[in-house]
Amino acid sequence: MDKQEELDMEYRLKKRAYEEEEDELYKYRDKAVSSIEEVQERSHYYLKNYVSDSEGLRQGFQQTEHLIEDVWESTKEELKKISKKVEDLDEDYYRRLRKINEN
Repeated sequence: MDKQEELDMEYRLKKRAYEEEEDELYKYRDKAVSSIEEVQERSHYYLKNYVSDSEGLRQGFQQTEHLIEDVWESTKEELKKISKKVEDLDEDYYRRLRKINEN
């Protein structure tokens, strides 16, 4: 295997790892949001007949909405980090490829 083939293989493996990391992040985000929404639904279902103060239910709902927003924001930040890693990988790959082709 020559240097370019090794470089290509290394690049593809790393890029695939970042794609898998991104996929996992989406799965975790979706699972977290789904769990929070389930808590919202169950809380409303079980508490609507027992809580005379609907303000408490509304505040609880707002807090869970803030949790969902936090999950989305965290996901967005992590996706930016992964995107930066991919950019760095691409730059390194093309830099090393040019170096190989120059020799």
